[in-house]
Amino acid sequence: MRRYLTYLIVLIAGASLLLAACGGSDKDEPLPEARTLLQEATQKVEDAASFELEIALSGYPVSIDVGDFPMPMDLPLQFDYARGTFISPDRLSANVQVSLGDLAATVDLVAIGNEQFMRSDTLTQGRWLQEEIIPGFAPSVLLSKDGGITSALNSITNLEMVGRADLDGLDVYHLRGQIDAANVYALTFGLMGSRQGALDADIYIMADDHTVEQIVLHEPPPVVPTQDAASGATAEAEPEDLEPTVWTISLQGYNESYTIEAPATEEARSDIPGTEAAQPDAQDVTSEPSN
Repeated sequence: MRRYLTYLIVLIAGASLLLAACGGSDKDEPLPEARTLLQEATQKVEDAASFELEIALSGYPVSIDVGDFPMPMDLPLQFDYARGTFISPDRLSANVQVSLGDLAATVDLVAIGNEQFMRSDTLTQGRWLQEEIIPGFAPSVLLSKDGGITSALNSITNLEMVGRADLDGLDVYHLRGQIDAANVYALTFGLMGSRQGALDADIYIMADDHTVEQIVLHEPPPVVPTQDAASGATAEAEPEDLEPTVWTISLQGYNESYTIEAPATEEARSDIPGTEAAQPDAQDVTSEPSN
């Protein structure tokens, strides 16, 4: 009887070890080569008919050059956050959060081709206007071969595989490298102030379907003049005294079906100082998935 129990214990232990070996976690698999994985993920961005794009900021603030658009206060317009939908080749609808000093505002933005439309309770009294709120930006640059998202990712140098990671509950591969600031125009809607120098970049790629999930760019703080109260002289703030700007760019909803059309704009804008009448358009706008 005792010998039978011994054999039974050994059999159960062996079976348990065998099951553990056969049912090992996917995270025990060898890591893919970093450049090959990034090229595969980048190709999926380039081939996408549509995707959702989210840009979040932390650290040193980013100002938006609004050109001649009249502002309600003599303060710089600062970019805080944006979430939108891109439809290839040249349509974008986004909700953009900005601030004027302590005043927070939301701007609805639609860009089709080279035309931009905006609506804001604070800046346009809730009406759609045809205005270039981001000078020089066109949605087509997002996938352009020169300066688009895919060319930016393919230009990353010193690329390394950090490992497999958990990104807010998502199973991802974490890659790290450096990217020239001149190549991130599209990634940041043309809002990044840096135009030269290498930026540290973290790229997160989904482990299951190898799509780009998130890109994090670390922009060094700008050189900011400071006033010496004692001497009245102007000096430059030390970069280490300022926070860098961290751009967190997320891509989701690949190849979903969306509709983006030009909104109807107001003909009369006489009550907005410094503006003229915009031509009306009879179409509506939505960035919700279409059934």
